[in-house]
Formats: sequence, structure tokens, C-alpha cells
Amino acid sequence: MRWTTFTLSIIGALLATLAAQTTADVRWGFAMAGAAALATGTFLTSRMMGGAHTAEWVRARAASEALKREGYKFAARCAPYDNEATRQAQLNTESGKIEDSMEDLAGKEVQPKSAGTMPTADITAEAYIADRITLQCDHFFDPKAEGYRRLAERLGWMEFGLALTATLITAIVGATDKASLPLHFDFVALAAVFTTIGGTVTAHIEATRCNFLVTSYRATARRLRNELTAINHSFETPSAEWSAFVTRCETILADESGAWIAKWTK
Repeated sequence: MRWTTFTLSIIGALLATLAAQTTADVRWGFAMAGAAALATGTFLTSRMMGGAHTAEWVRARAASEALKREGYKFAARCAPYDNEATRQAQLNTESGKIEDSMEDLAGKEVQPKSAGTMPTADITAEAYIADRITLQCDHFFDPKAEGYRRLAERLGWMEFGLALTATLITAIVGATDKASLPLHFDFVALAAVFTTIGGTVTAHIEATRCNFLVTSYRATARRLRNELTAINHSFETPSAEWSAFVTRCETILADESGAWIAKWTK
């Protein structure tokens, strides 16, 4: 929805500018198309990107991450799931607390199209490290961070190009006789719309939280890898040392979730 409204805003601004500069024969078509693009973007923003909708998405995602943390701690036999007699009851209690807080969204729950990635049986220390730390860093945090970095860079250059173009147009028009300009087009209006689009690009960069996600994902991957480099022996499971290690890793992941939850709920 965000990318759709971003595109519609640019199209609407360009069409509105063209409508003001063209002859009466085609002006009506440009004007109506521009108005339709802007109206559609406004409608989608109010219906699909409102505060309530975003809050529901954040809550659902936060609950999902919380359930995943408890599931991995259980499968890895980390405290408080290291006691065979009480671990299942403890998991039921913790997952129940999380799910109870989401009862108001039960009507929007859909059945998954494929099986999840959560382990369905106890896993070894090596499997936990491979799936929960190495895989997360190599196949999620690092690629996602690089993807968002490239996106922010491209959008940044786009905004720079628009601002530079608007500046050059303004300077050239200011030093040129308007009657000598081709097509009798109002290039000052075009410079204004380029400036407006540049502002839209800047707002889109902020809305997608690109720079924040790059920093957050890379910091999380670095902290997880630091935990791995501190290991100089194999773990015995279950054990107090193993529980401490898993707890530290899950706390790092919980901190990352808490950071983006706070960012998206602003």
C-alpha cells in the first residue's frame, strides 16, 4: 500500500501539472486522471494505512515473535523449560498469556498456506545455533539490511536528482526570456512539481524506516555473532550455562523486535 500510494502521488502531481499546461482539448483528460490518482492514493491511505490498522499489524507481529522465542527456548530445553516434569505446563502458560492478549484480533486470523519454521521436537545445541543464530544472520538480517541500504540509497539519489533538476530549471528560466522557451510550457510549474515529488520521496524514505532497519538489523547480527565467537566449547543440554547462552541470544532478538515495535508505533 505504501509503494502504491507513493506511485499514485507522483503520477497525480505530474498529470495535474500537464493539465495546467495543455490545450483545452486534452486538459480535461489530464485533470481527471490526475484527480483520480490523487483521490485513490488518499483513499488507500485512510483505509489501509491508518493508525488502527498499523497498530493491529504491529501487535500481531509482536505476538508472533514472542511465541517464536518461547518455542525455541522450549525446543532447546532452556530454562524455564529444562525441567521435564513442568516444561510443557510452563510453555502452555506462557503461550496462553501471549495468545490471550490477541483475542480481539481472532476474527482476522487466517489459516497458513504452508507449515511454519518452528521446530516441532527438541533440538540439539548445534541445531539451535544453526537455525536460530547463523541462519537468521546469514539469510535474514544481513540480506535485509543490505536490501534496505540499497533502497535508501536509490531513493536518496532520486531525491537529489529531482532537487538538482528543479534548481537548474529555476535558474535557467530566471535568466531566459519566457517567450523564447519551447512549447510555451511553464517550466516554473514543472520545477515546483519536481520539488513536491522530491518531498514525497523523502517522506517515503522516512515512512519505510529504511535507515533505521539497516542499523537495527546489522546491530542485531553483530551482537548474535559476538555471542557465537565467545563459545570455545560444546554445550551440555540442559544446563545452566546453556540456558544462559540461549537467554542472551533470545534477549538480543527480543530487543530487536522491541526496537521496531517502538518505531512503527510512533
